[in-house]
Amino acid sequence: MTDNTTPYRVLARTYRPTKLAELIGQEALVRALSNAMASGRVAHAFLLTGIRGVGKTTTARIIARSLNCTGADGTGGPTVDPCGVCPSCLSIASDNAMDVIEMDAATRTGIDDIREIVEKVHYAPVASRFKIYIIDEVHMLSEKAFNALLKT
Repeated sequence: MTDNTTPYRVLARTYRPTKLAELIGQEALVRALSNAMASGRVAHAFLLTGIRGVGKTTTARIIARSLNCTGADGTGGPTVDPCGVCPSCLSIASDNAMDVIEMDAATRTGIDDIREIVEKVHYAPVASRFKIYIIDEVHMLSEKAFNALLKT
């Protein structure tokens, strides 16, 4: 028996894309996001739709890294090619970023869960350039939660 200290990871997580260029089958999306970042005119919100497994959450995380990447020297701006070594990229990759809030709406469907997020929207980012909210499985929210979210 061998002493393997590497934790088990699902194959899809092991090879999850970390840059826009690594997304497969999303050429139009990659082009649109690349053009937006190159022109400096990035929308305040993105709605990513599609069937299960196409990469919606992965794309949202890449967008968060792209917008908050400061580059290896700490002076970079939003980029389509996040460096992966700056503090912002590292904290987002390890799910420890204070300014990238990810909510699983499949398990947190109530209005109180959305109100908790809405209260935090008013505060400026602490350690990143932008504060990013990723609401996964948003279609599972209750009607009251949707209404509270739309009023934000």
